[in-house]
Amino acid sequence: MKKILALLLTLSMVLGFASCAKKVEVPSKSDVKKAAAEEYDMDFKVDSEDVSDDEKEAEWVLISKDGTLEVTVTWNAKKPDEFEFDDKELSTPTTTTEEPTTTEVDPTTTTTEATTPSSENGGGGNPNPSGAKYVNFDEMNFYINGKKYTLGKVTLQDLIDDGVPFKEGELEDAKNNLKSKYQSGGMKLNIADGWYVTVSVFNDTDSGKPMNECYVNEISVYGQSNMADQNILTFDFPFKTLTIEDLKANSGEPNEEPYHNDDDPDFVADYLRYTKKGTKYMNYNYYNFQFYNGKLTNFYMTYIP
Repeated sequence: MKKILALLLTLSMVLGFASCAKKVEVPSKSDVKKAAAEEYDMDFKVDSEDVSDDEKEAEWVLISKDGTLEVTVTWNAKKPDEFEFDDKELSTPTTTTEEPTTTEVDPTTTTTEATTPSSENGGGGNPNPSGAKYVNFDEMNFYINGKKYTLGKVTLQDLIDDGVPFKEGELEDAKNNLKSKYQSGGMKLNIADGWYVTVSVFNDTDSGKPMNECYVNEISVYGQSNMADQNILTFDFPFKTLTIEDLKANSGEPNEEPYHNDDDPDFVADYLRYTKKGTKYMNYNYYNFQFYNGKLTNFYMTYIP
């Protein structure tokens, strides 16, 4: 394990232990990501978070944004200025979901109109009318068994009631409280072999709230190097056949600088990220399309008001 002393001044402000006898607080996810980024010189996303009931210990699992490294970060209130890092290289590039820090919006129920997924595209048919924008911040939609759900509107309980196929054991904590201004870890859906799909929910209230009452604010699909045909999950774009050129022709150039890496001709990576600033907070809504060798492999979208 590696150890790193986080910047004392920064953590003294965040953790509240400096010159006054305030309660030591658990570091935020952004603090953890920043410390890991400084240690490994790469950007990370939080894959999971585990905070003890007494908030004296915490553990985070981070995945590097390029999917090559998994890092477990541990923290103990006895040494609030230290993080411990335990890293593991990943043989297959993996992405994770991004988590917001603060948001607030009243959840509502999802729309109930149904559409028919396209069997031709195997889990990628565009259920919207011809010419619809693939990137649509007014309605960030996904479809399960032909039914439309919208980030920021559909609750976890709505998905449960509709019989959305979650993997076994993923809903064991569905009725447990989620802390105020916290996003849950990703809950895996049972879509098809070769698909890794998760949804996360967010508690935007000022107190704890059962997870099943929180709205879904993120969905991610990744690791589809051997994507199986399926007709359960679809989006407003043809997942299986979408090309970079098609995406740009439909929705324009991304408003963030695209990432392109062709150092390895056998593994060319292109990331196209579309963002829109929220109306209430400094955070952003975003669509993130990740192509490998020209094929859409990873995708995630997040709603942040």
